[in-house]
Amino acid sequence: MTAKHDLSLFDSNEDMTAALVEHARRALNAPQRQTLLLSGGSSPCDFYEALGQEDLPWAEMDMALVDERWVDEDDGGSNAALVKRTLMAGPANAATFTAMKTGAATPHQAAGEVDARYRALPQPSLIILGMGPDTHTASWFAEAPEYEAVSCANARQMVAGLNAPQSPVTGDYLQRMTITGAMLALCRDAFLIIKGDSKISLLEDCLWAPAASSPIARAAEILGPRLRVFALRGDG
Repeated sequence: MTAKHDLSLFDSNEDMTAALVEHARRALNAPQRQTLLLSGGSSPCDFYEALGQEDLPWAEMDMALVDERWVDEDDGGSNAALVKRTLMAGPANAATFTAMKTGAATPHQAAGEVDARYRALPQPSLIILGMGPDTHTASWFAEAPEYEAVSCANARQMVAGLNAPQSPVTGDYLQRMTITGAMLALCRDAFLIIKGDSKISLLEDCLWAPAASSPIARAAEILGPRLRVFALRGDG
């Protein structure tokens, strides 16, 4: 792990969840309207459920996704559905949620519409990220044809459509919408949540390597000291 990024290691999921909630409260304690950007996956679910019960000015907050599989909310792979059944199951339901998925046939066809939605959001106070075993974060897959354009900090759009490569990580969910490096660069704070010794080791290797070597390293380079890593030791 480089000196640029703060790393907090935990031996219990309960302790990590409590720390995440406390740091999120601080990050979201702003007088102006703000945006919270959210990732899917299993790692942040306990944190989302706990944070959603907190006494925060939810009605003055916007929520949006970091990325989304191009499926409707009744599909098991929908990140929108995950956020709504965890974070937004309680008081946080008062927040305004901006979806990525539209009625368009492909994410590329919807990119202009969703980009306009994201440009209209208040500046993100906090973004929640994860990392896959292939080092992807958001839906930044290194083998995707759109990867270079999507992951650069000076991308033209805030969001973009992407065709993920077929792999055990992507499964059948190949069509994605994701934020770009330009949107990531706007975030005031960022939490990366990882679980398991293998992922901790993988992340350390990525962050010591050149930024261009992996998607997570590119994201970390864009965020710099704004990125805080919360890692759970053990088997995850």
